[in-house]
Amino acid sequence: MKFFLLILSFLFLYSCTDEPTQLKTLQSEINYLNAKNDSLEKEIRSIKPGLGDLMLEIQVHHNKLWFAGKQGNWPLAQFEYDEIMEIITQAEAIEKERSEVKLFRVMLFPQLDSIQLCIRQQNEDHFDSAYTNLTQACNNCHASTKFNFNKIIIPEHPPYSNQEFEPVK
Repeated sequence: MKFFLLILSFLFLYSCTDEPTQLKTLQSEINYLNAKNDSLEKEIRSIKPGLGDLMLEIQVHHNKLWFAGKQGNWPLAQFEYDEIMEIITQAEAIEKERSEVKLFRVMLFPQLDSIQLCIRQQNEDHFDSAYTNLTQACNNCHASTKFNFNKIIIPEHPPYSNQEFEPVK
């Protein structure tokens, strides 16, 4: 789009003047803007998280979600759920063409909806099965995209020893 606008600007200025100096100035500006655009695109690619980075973030929040739900700390469980959803949204925006990302809505969202319902209802009895189903959905997604070597399990220990999972009284 920027390139198209530059061409239109060039044509407009060219039709309004026949001075070679202005054309050289315009061409220099076009070259500068193209170089700047290329530089910015390279910079964005260098700081953009990869899908593996995003999946690792989801794994941490998946782990913390388990301990929050098991302790009945529903505000923390909601926070962890929201973090997972935020990362999924980010992955969909960044990696929209990846087959793994295209499966999120089909394979993960129904299970995440079940988790959300447990959190809203503060339902500890159904949380275990909803969480187990979410974990299995992660593994099914990994298997269907040839990443079945990356198996997710229900955590045995919190990822961090410096966080309390019991509800605040």
